[in-house]
Amino acid sequence: MSMTGKYIYCFIAENEKKIFCNSTLSSVTSAVYSIPYKGISAIVSDTNIYEYDPSRKNVRSHQQIVSRIMESYTIIPVAFGTVSNNKLETEKYIANNYDNLVKQLDYFKDKFEVGLRATWNDDFFNEDIENDDIKALKAIVSGKDENEVLIDKVQLGKFVEQATLRKKEEYIALIYEPLSKIAVESNTKDDLPIKTVFNANFLINKTDSDSFDNMVEKLCKPYDKKLNFSYTGPWPPYNFVNIKLKIESDNKKRK
Repeated sequence: MSMTGKYIYCFIAENEKKIFCNSTLSSVTSAVYSIPYKGISAIVSDTNIYEYDPSRKNVRSHQQIVSRIMESYTIIPVAFGTVSNNKLETEKYIANNYDNLVKQLDYFKDKFEVGLRATWNDDFFNEDIENDDIKALKAIVSGKDENEVLIDKVQLGKFVEQATLRKKEEYIALIYEPLSKIAVESNTKDDLPIKTVFNANFLINKTDSDSFDNMVEKLCKPYDKKLNFSYTGPWPPYNFVNIKLKIESDNKKRK
């Protein structure tokens, strides 16, 4: 059975149909090529119509294609697992969102995303957040039967939560906020684990790449024994795209 669906990776400014490489998703290998419409192209590969399993292998294959296209083009990345029914539906999406796609492609020209995540080193977490109130309550509950000190333990938990939040805000002011001032845009993720200080994304100009790297190193170095830092990129601007691509496929089914 021929594959009529189009798995969409991203959008680029391109007026010609081009074949780029091959992609393997769910053990199916097919060519990656462009579907152009009035100077904007969807980068796709042929597929059957079903919902893709977000396995590590599939997500990595998707990301590899997006990163490869990004080497030569400004891109608007598309979420993993986005599939249209056919070529006509893909062209229709470009037509219906044409002005916004043009604006986004112009905005993201010569920019990319980087990520910076800070987490507490386990050996320094308690030392970093403990204040006199926490130390006093820990001394009270230490070695006692839980029923005897239940109220104190509840209060201790509140003190730890408050102290952790204050310390996170301190590091955000010292590290994230200075970086956000030199980025084009930035944001942080919510609902983080207690030992994650912040998880931030920055949109930066390519021309500022080296200076931004140097600033990250300068701001993080004083805390590299207390905190673990993960600095990643360059990435497509996933966390800054404001186009929500929704293509409902009538034939879509789970694999």
